[in-house]
Amino acid sequence: MRRTLPIRCAPYPGEALDSWLEFIAARLNCPFTDVLNALGLPNRDPAMAALVLPRWAILTTRDELSSIAEVTGMAEDVLPAMTLQRFDGHAVVIQPEQRRVRPQVLWGRAGSRFCPACLTDSGGRWQITWRLGWSFACTRHHVLLADRCPACQRIPRIRAHPRTQTPRPGWCSSPAPDGGLRPPRCHHPLAGTPATAIAPDGALARTQRLIDTLLQDPGHTVRWPLYGPAGVPLEVVLRDVKALATLVLHHAAPEDLRRVAPPDVLERLERYRTKPLPARAQHPHDARGVDPTSSVTPGDAAAVAVAATTAIRVLRAESIRDAGRAVRWLTGRVIADGRRLYPDSLVARSSTLSPVLEAALRCSRETTLVPVVRLRYRTVLGSTRPPAARGSRADMLPTALWPAWALRLSPRHADGRPTAQRADELLTVACLLAGNTTSIQDASSLTGTSFSRHTVSAFLAELTRRRDCAGVLRALILLADNLDAHGSPIDYARRRALFTARPSFIAPERWLDLQKRLRAAPALDARHAQRWIFQTLTGSPPRLAHPDIAPATRSQHGQYQRFRWRILPAEHELLHHTARTLLDEHGIDEPLQWTPQLPARALRHLVLPGPDPDSITPAQLRQAVSGSDFSIGQLAHTLNTAPTHVFYLLSQHPVDWSGPRFRRTQRTATRVTQWRTWYEQGDISLQDIADREGTSLAAVRLALIKDGVAMRFSKTQATRQ
Repeated sequence: MRRTLPIRCAPYPGEALDSWLEFIAARLNCPFTDVLNALGLPNRDPAMAALVLPRWAILTTRDELSSIAEVTGMAEDVLPAMTLQRFDGHAVVIQPEQRRVRPQVLWGRAGSRFCPACLTDSGGRWQITWRLGWSFACTRHHVLLADRCPACQRIPRIRAHPRTQTPRPGWCSSPAPDGGLRPPRCHHPLAGTPATAIAPDGALARTQRLIDTLLQDPGHTVRWPLYGPAGVPLEVVLRDVKALATLVLHHAAPEDLRRVAPPDVLERLERYRTKPLPARAQHPHDARGVDPTSSVTPGDAAAVAVAATTAIRVLRAESIRDAGRAVRWLTGRVIADGRRLYPDSLVARSSTLSPVLEAALRCSRETTLVPVVRLRYRTVLGSTRPPAARGSRADMLPTALWPAWALRLSPRHADGRPTAQRADELLTVACLLAGNTTSIQDASSLTGTSFSRHTVSAFLAELTRRRDCAGVLRALILLADNLDAHGSPIDYARRRALFTARPSFIAPERWLDLQKRLRAAPALDARHAQRWIFQTLTGSPPRLAHPDIAPATRSQHGQYQRFRWRILPAEHELLHHTARTLLDEHGIDEPLQWTPQLPARALRHLVLPGPDPDSITPAQLRQAVSGSDFSIGQLAHTLNTAPTHVFYLLSQHPVDWSGPRFRRTQRTATRVTQWRTWYEQGDISLQDIADREGTSLAAVRLALIKDGVAMRFSKTQATRQ
């Protein structure tokens, strides 16, 4: 049982524990050691022997709390708030074994700043928040906090109060300069220290009030728009403030900061940046060698005020893109000073940066990043997601991008010619690279094609240079995200493995028989049909098919392209049915073709080089085609669109351009598959089919016989036999 003190003094609001105990010793007019002994606090522990701030002033143990409460009569639950313990992990990081503040983390600092006017008002009592690196101004008296004693030029309260001396509240207890081995105390009255005034409603005062509000409840989640609706812990925000403020201190020019602080504050900042205090004046013995302008809080309150205010202005932006614009001037200064900032610099790799800030910093330099990096880091979306290995996405991608998206995203010259050969394949590789760490060579191989790194990089550079392609990278990233989130109903990798080496997909005689019935001048080469099925099944260009069917010359390639847009509905139906049958034979329960869809709002404001594929309906296309004598150019003029759009529409929605002689044959050939199903599986008679289709019994019978359907006997015929 300890004896209580003869005098009880209540702590001043917000007072630090060591300040309160020193004030008690001053009221008792006794050496400080007497109070420590009465409280059971150590006089000669390792921290005291090093002459730094006592451990119990930073973090108190349960026994120390009980002892102090018992002797002083103060409630035990009040005491932890008088130490830095309440800010541990939020505004400072305390090493629990040593009970020391780590100055390199979260702008920790040694000693304490102070407001001279507050010392006068309180009779020399010291606020606990003055010990935080985040306190730079007094919002009550509208001044910057003083950093050091004007007489000895030392930061106050780095060292423990001399044990054998009676404290003198409000007076400097640091050793006097040039005092020898046992120097006397400075004992300068700190209440008379000159202070720099700031505007009550200025940016610096607003920043300090904001920080003070956050520090009142360090465990509270910070919900600034930049960090999203879920918010982040205060520690994350303060780490970001420190990172940005460090860049400001190192790289910002005076003219960059004129909107933040008045001239006298900026002048103090420049003096500090050009000639900071020596290490012994700023840090305790165990913190020597630390860079004062980066690892620990700056030694001048003006530097903290300007740097923190500038940083918080960025972090209070509404979005990552807005934050990137707000910090662009600063990252520009960093680049101008010869540092590579993103994406592989020291700052970008730092674990102290939040993903949000990293994304904002990358966005600030987006126009200077190479396009591959912009794809990998998804900067056009202001993404916080780092690149990851996503090679499995290749299984969901065709070798040549889906025709609808290739139409919309492929850059072209003014005459309609593509700016790059095999642009649809290059777009697939680019889609795989989005948010992906996979190398360009591996991405090319995984999608079933082959491109050099230079070819892919040059193509992406062309996309970023062209104004009409400003939204292509964003669209590719959105497509990649859609695949990652929802997958694809088609395993293109499996289809490439199954069908790439296959030399034939449809019997040539079956195709040629249909050609003879539909065309006045049938093409005798069935390889176009083989190529069509290969391309439809695999999503790969025909040049990658088996050599027996792959186009070998430019002329053959051109003939195949003409075949695709001149295909008739009946031909399309036969090829489609054949391809579907091949999938069924391999037990593949997938749609024959598929195209991912993105919400209209996601594409509404994107600038893309190609037209919207759905802006012209199949009905409008059929209406524009008049007879067999038409060209792509004529249709493009009639439909007021690009020739590439017309080519896409005709290949996806074939029209019957055949002459009158073949129109009936065309309809019969188109419907014969359905007739066969009804006849063989539905037990429907030929007459019923003819009645349903509005045609003659003879026409139905002849079409089914030519299609290889075995006729069954009617009941009358069976009776006669």
